[in-house]
Amino acid sequence: MVDAAQPRPVTGLTMATDEPSAAEKRRRTQWATQFLAAAELTRRGYTVSFTTGNYTPMADLMVGAPDGELFWVDVKGLAKRPPKKKLRPNRPVRENDWLVKPKPVRESLFYILVLLSPTKREPDRFFILTQADTIDEVKDYRATHPHAKKALPTLEFNSIVKEGKYEDRWDKLPPFLNSN
Repeated sequence: MVDAAQPRPVTGLTMATDEPSAAEKRRRTQWATQFLAAAELTRRGYTVSFTTGNYTPMADLMVGAPDGELFWVDVKGLAKRPPKKKLRPNRPVRENDWLVKPKPVRESLFYILVLLSPTKREPDRFFILTQADTIDEVKDYRATHPHAKKALPTLEFNSIVKEGKYEDRWDKLPPFLNSN
């Protein structure tokens, strides 16, 4: 007979006090950044739908602009800044650069890169790129990192963050509704 007063062990889940695995950290970061991007888009007057599962049609979010135009947003997130080390030839990509999978060219595809705040509560940071911007950044990365030819297409953290040309560029999205 099972004692109802005794809690049953749960398998497959980690306790909140356990250190999450690297895969779990990546999943948490991806979910957190998707919800943050969706919340920010909604706050700005857009309608947002999540495309869930491993085989999403084009991107993480399908977004409706205030005028009814639909577009796609692929969200990429980072939970921490990369170390200030030089890249090693045998490791052409830092673990904390944004990786992007090549996608067919679409005028209606945008990328929102999210940098989560560190452990103390600071504002999260958003970087908005068109697909053309993303392709150009990947080309620039490949040109300056010839040893990374076989690596996944990469958006280098320092190039995106330090130049500042993409941060909070919500105006890059279709019919921008300036309702900060």
